[in-house]
Amino acid sequence: MFKNYLMTAWRHIIKNRLFSMINVLGLAIGLMSCILILLFVRDELTYDAWVPEGERVVRLHSAFQSPGRPPFLTVRSAGRMMEAMKNYASAEVEDGVRLVVEGTSILQDDRAFDETIFFADGSFFNVFPLPFADGDVSRAFSKPMDLVISEDAAVRYFGRTDVVGETLTSCCLDSTPVSLQVTGVIKNMPENSHFDIDFLVYMDPAMFDPFPNILNTWTSVNTYTYFKLREGATAADLKERLYYWLDNESPFVEMGQQRGMEGKPTDFMRPNVMPLHDLHLYARKDAGNMGDLSAMGDVQSVYAFAIVAILILVIASINFMNLATARGIRRAREVALRKVMGASRLQVAGQFLGEAVAVACIALLVALVGVEMALPVYNDAINRTLEFDLAGDLPLFATLIGVAVIVGVLSGSYPAAYLSHFRPAKILKSNKSSDSGAASKFRTVLVVFQFAISIGLIVCTAVIYGQTEYARNMDVGYSYSSKLELMGMRRAGVAEQRDAIADAMRQIPGVESVVYSSEAPSQDNENNTSFQLLPGEDEGTGGEQVVINYHSMGYDFFEAYDVTPLAGRTFDRAFGTDETVLVPEEENRMGASSVMINETAMRALGLRSPEEAVGRVLRADVWQAGQYDLTIIGVVPDIYFRSLKFGVRPTVYFNQPDRFNVATITFNTNDIPTLLGNIDKVWTELAPLVPMRREFLVDMLDAQYQAEDAQATMFAAFSVLAVIVACLGLYGLASFTAEQRTKEIGIRKVLGATVRDIVQLLVWQFSRPVLIANIIAWPLAWYVMSGWLEGFQYRLDNSFIWVLALAAGTIALLVSWLTVASRAIKVAQSNPIHALRYE
Repeated sequence: MFKNYLMTAWRHIIKNRLFSMINVLGLAIGLMSCILILLFVRDELTYDAWVPEGERVVRLHSAFQSPGRPPFLTVRSAGRMMEAMKNYASAEVEDGVRLVVEGTSILQDDRAFDETIFFADGSFFNVFPLPFADGDVSRAFSKPMDLVISEDAAVRYFGRTDVVGETLTSCCLDSTPVSLQVTGVIKNMPENSHFDIDFLVYMDPAMFDPFPNILNTWTSVNTYTYFKLREGATAADLKERLYYWLDNESPFVEMGQQRGMEGKPTDFMRPNVMPLHDLHLYARKDAGNMGDLSAMGDVQSVYAFAIVAILILVIASINFMNLATARGIRRAREVALRKVMGASRLQVAGQFLGEAVAVACIALLVALVGVEMALPVYNDAINRTLEFDLAGDLPLFATLIGVAVIVGVLSGSYPAAYLSHFRPAKILKSNKSSDSGAASKFRTVLVVFQFAISIGLIVCTAVIYGQTEYARNMDVGYSYSSKLELMGMRRAGVAEQRDAIADAMRQIPGVESVVYSSEAPSQDNENNTSFQLLPGEDEGTGGEQVVINYHSMGYDFFEAYDVTPLAGRTFDRAFGTDETVLVPEEENRMGASSVMINETAMRALGLRSPEEAVGRVLRADVWQAGQYDLTIIGVVPDIYFRSLKFGVRPTVYFNQPDRFNVATITFNTNDIPTLLGNIDKVWTELAPLVPMRREFLVDMLDAQYQAEDAQATMFAAFSVLAVIVACLGLYGLASFTAEQRTKEIGIRKVLGATVRDIVQLLVWQFSRPVLIANIIAWPLAWYVMSGWLEGFQYRLDNSFIWVLALAAGTIALLVSWLTVASRAIKVAQSNPIHALRYE
């Protein structure tokens, strides 16, 4: 019997090649989409899952709330928090470690290579017991300045991995190259890790004594702090203990009292403790506009694409149901004869379910080929290196087989139930079967559902793309064309030559200006301290402490970026107080300097106009170097130095050379290769031990929207696939309908109907489900995407979604017309003599 069923199924597939191909192709596209998205989702969900005992590791995040401004959020924490929590929460914490990440140069054979070093406490391998490829953890990380490198780094510099005892030279500490001995080699970390360590150095805290805001601080947040919990302890337990400590026994209690702050420390500080396995997908909500050690994921995107995969698979399954039930009337006699010969309804249903599973398995084979072909392009689009190795990933292979079987069963369930219910007496007596009205209506409902999904995906794609373009093209308040950013100007080996580098760069043909700043536009760094507006003719905020962001901008910076003050002036070399010089501690005196502010800072300070702000004095503890009186010399418009997703922060601008880390070169030449060659030559001559880090500002601004671009690309690709699958089904139904109505069409033509009349008849029949699908899809798409847009401070108006929905609906309708018309025209052009002879 099974052999008979198999033979019948094969003959049916071969006899109905068009419908079989549509079914296989539709399911294959659905399964291919599902596999590609599954690879992405699995990669996102398994970040850091490889870390031994990773379920016991958590990270401390920081959050500061200040009245009148958005909260300051970051995944980093203050340098002294680690030891405090290890001591106070010893019942929950087994060990802890801090990471400080710094750029450096590795020198080899008179060449300098740009690298990132992770400085860590000696307890690092207690928290992260990473596997070693060479060396032993007990000896590899036993004293300050021990260096552990990755296998990749070992091969890169030595050509092998057994390199314990070798030395690498780093530039620089205190302007002097330092030789570091390799004490161990760790295995390469998987790509789905929230950090990727090539160089790990046992941190000597004394190294950072000149920078107390890194380790010796309660308020500056510049370290990544991890804890390994004791067995049975949870992140919630540690967070509860942390909050009690903050409000009752921490230094913040006394700090608040000294500053006259009302309320508990946790009214202003709301830190979080997040499990390691949640960092990639959930750290975004704690990060504010600050970056993490790797690109952060988004759990909402994971959910969204998982839903998209399911929806495309549903569309493909609907195609199978529609075509199977539609073609079912052609197999009515076969079903009737099987029942007359003794087959039960269950046996008949089993036959059709088996056929459906067979088609799904064939589609899976086609899908696997499609995945192999599409994966390189897919990886480029989402900037990943996902792998598809069925032979080495048996769980994935078993999952895909299971999915194919489930899809086959679900796709074939309704057709099997529908076809197996035919009554032999009725079918054999009439020598035919008619398509029931209920089945026809059900097919229409499924077509509506298909196109509602497709239209919804098109709208979502258009909104994501539209919002990204809106943000990218919004006026940011400064000129960003023809600018090259040189980063890392504070690094040892460069800082000493900074002025010489600028002077030499200015002599290069095509260079208009070279200016310095602490950050470049798009670098989402934030520095905060409390500023107090001193009394003047207008009390302003009445002497209250206001937390404001600050940056350092050099002479001519605002001129280079075409930013004109609303009142006052910019920094000028003619005024000696325009440059902030830190007062030596031994002098024990008040410092004085000039600053500029933006409009948002002006309002935060309670000042009513730019003219009123000029000349007023702020008092602040500048970089923990003592009190300074800061005279406001100018007010500039709000400029969007960060991504528009984060808006504008109230900002105070210093002119503090020690903080300059970026040089902006403005150029006026089209000969970019020659310009870059000259810039590289100057750099190599003056800073030979440090590789140059340079990037065009327009590229940096574009990179801000890389995640949105990748998301839009994925949505666009899968939306197109969804439409293709839906149109395949529509083409199949149109073919069946035209075939079913062949005699009717012949009679219409004999009575004078033109080809156009026939095409219009069939096109209108399939236009109605698409129009209904629009009515369903539009409000759903508006609801989903209006919520998505809420995450942007500057965004498209919600009414724009309706415009895009109308466009998407029109596109879907036109595509359906072309799909149906392509088949209808062929039928309408046939000779009516053949149609009237049709049986």
